[in-house]
Amino acid sequence: MSAVRRWPLHPQPGPLEALSSWLGRLAELYEMPVPDLLQRNLGLVDLALPVDLDFNPPAAVLAALAEKTGVELAWLRSMTLAGWVPWLFDMLPVPVQDAQAVFDTYVQDNSVLFARKAGTHHVLRFKPRWAGPWLLPHPGALRICPVCAADPNRGSALVWRLALMSSCVEHNCRLRDVSEVRASLVLDREIRPEPLEAPRAALDRYTHQALTTGRVDLPGRTVHAGVWFRLLRSLLDEVSLAASTQGAHGKGTLQSIWQATGHPERAGLNIWRPYEQMGEEVREVMLDAAATALQMAAGGLISAHGSLGSALQAPPHYVYDGDEPSPYRNAWQDAMPAMEAALTSARTDPASARQLLGLLTGGCRTLDSFEQERSYLSGVGVPADSCRMCHSLRSVHKEGCGAGA
Repeated sequence: MSAVRRWPLHPQPGPLEALSSWLGRLAELYEMPVPDLLQRNLGLVDLALPVDLDFNPPAAVLAALAEKTGVELAWLRSMTLAGWVPWLFDMLPVPVQDAQAVFDTYVQDNSVLFARKAGTHHVLRFKPRWAGPWLLPHPGALRICPVCAADPNRGSALVWRLALMSSCVEHNCRLRDVSEVRASLVLDREIRPEPLEAPRAALDRYTHQALTTGRVDLPGRTVHAGVWFRLLRSLLDEVSLAASTQGAHGKGTLQSIWQATGHPERAGLNIWRPYEQMGEEVREVMLDAAATALQMAAGGLISAHGSLGSALQAPPHYVYDGDEPSPYRNAWQDAMPAMEAALTSARTDPASARQLLGLLTGGCRTLDSFEQERSYLSGVGVPADSCRMCHSLRSVHKEGCGAGA
């Protein structure tokens, strides 16, 4: 059998780069349009290519690219939005009949600042309809990093098309309209990078850590990336609430957050609407409020009473002198060698790690307590990949945390 003829490996896809960005750089190298690059060079002449290659391209396209370029199929999949199910999204696309259930599960089943019940907000009454978390109904102009754009060996990140980040974390500069940046490059005009100031920069760093490592080191504890995305989206929903909908504590918390931002409460919003369907300027202010809330909770200026709130605040530190040692052997002392043996096995054997995680989380009934047990295992040397989440975070909510192992 003859060896597969592969394209040159340069340019290779960059970290978090969108599939369309990488294909555009490849097409420029071969001096041909992207459709010609895919259909003629990949042997996919009869395949109708979607307009949006970053959403959920045909499996045949990804398989052919993996064969021709040597880039792993899993990596190519992660360059599309569909490749981020179930971490960043519960499902893609979101059918209209499932939109409310997805919103309730992703946003309203979780809480950060306040204890809330799902079903208080209805997304089906908005036009155009809610497409899913972080997805804009009209993507509009794409945003890119002006520093990255000036380097021909760099592409655009997939998440820059979402309502998730406002900056390039590597260069700590705000994203700018793609047409503005490219026009400046053509005309050889300087674009001065605009830094993203604290606490917004810290918010984007948390999101970048989630995207690149699968975990986020929050002040209270380390959480899974999927938990972070849902925590942030729930927090954005909470800061958009009218203070009049809360009790005395919640009302004071919201007022303190908005006073600290320097913006009008709710960014002047009179009627609630999903974050994704707000205007760009209003979304930016909401992100300011969410970042301020995280900073204030970490500093102890406000209290976070939601199911995920403990992740934002370091637990109080108590020093206990301890009891006098008993002269009699107890059951705990007998169990310690077995526990040490189980941990030793879990550090090298994924099956043992999952079994131990299931044992520790069998009595959990909240995602918060489930994450605490996972963090414990990670802290004693059990690889995070061995304690992976189930196919959907939804089962942790509905079936109890023991099902999430």
